[in-house]
Amino acid sequence: MNRDGLMRQWQWGCLAVSFLTRLPVRIRGEVTPQALGRCHRWFSLVGALIGLGLALVYWGIEAYLPSAVAVFMVLGLSLWLTGALHEDGLADCMDGLGGGQDVAQRLAIMKDSRVGSYGVLALSVSLVGRWLLLSALAQQDAALVMVALITSHSLSRGLAAFMMGLLPYLRSDGHSKVQALTGHQRGSDRGWLAGIAVIVAVLAAGVASGLVLLLTTALSGLVLYRWLNRQLGGVTGDALGAVQQITEILLYLVLVVLHA
Repeated sequence: MNRDGLMRQWQWGCLAVSFLTRLPVRIRGEVTPQALGRCHRWFSLVGALIGLGLALVYWGIEAYLPSAVAVFMVLGLSLWLTGALHEDGLADCMDGLGGGQDVAQRLAIMKDSRVGSYGVLALSVSLVGRWLLLSALAQQDAALVMVALITSHSLSRGLAAFMMGLLPYLRSDGHSKVQALTGHQRGSDRGWLAGIAVIVAVLAAGVASGLVLLLTTALSGLVLYRWLNRQLGGVTGDALGAVQQITEILLYLVLVVLHA
């Protein structure tokens, strides 16, 4: 790969960071529609870096605070670091799918900035569930929490990015950040997403546990693909947020079962 190719990949990586986090990232060069449409190839890697950062924070404070409190603080940090991007999507998606009678009504509810009862319940289950599952892992070994954070943040974001190329994007009003990321995904992008996910899972969790986590992610993707295709006929940014959140929780649950 020549210098221009490396600079292009660097730009795409920085775009992925700016999309998935609140971190101030300097984007070099002109941001073209192709760059926006290809940057999600690095979502698995950026997710792993998010998880690694959270894991290091947990490791630092777990020595001084009870594990449940440390987990609580790390969850709060993750909400700040990501701007609650995926949590917001989960709430809107559950409101739309729970309250809408047809596709048009579901999409209209999801676009509404107000949060309904389905969204509040989904957020409650997500936050409390992650706290309980990570706390259960912490009771076994602090290292398991670090493994869970790294692998789950990577694989769940990789799956959400993968889903962008599998289902049509349903918003066409030009107000969604996700819309700019769709329409340019190639086979090589999926290869990078999957390849990085495999490397992260195996290195962080070991071969056996890593393969179980990868299988869980694939099964989660299959079920969510069929569900979203049946309920909406495609995806929105909110639906992708729900994919990430549901998959992250499932991966925590699998790790708890593996190490119970």
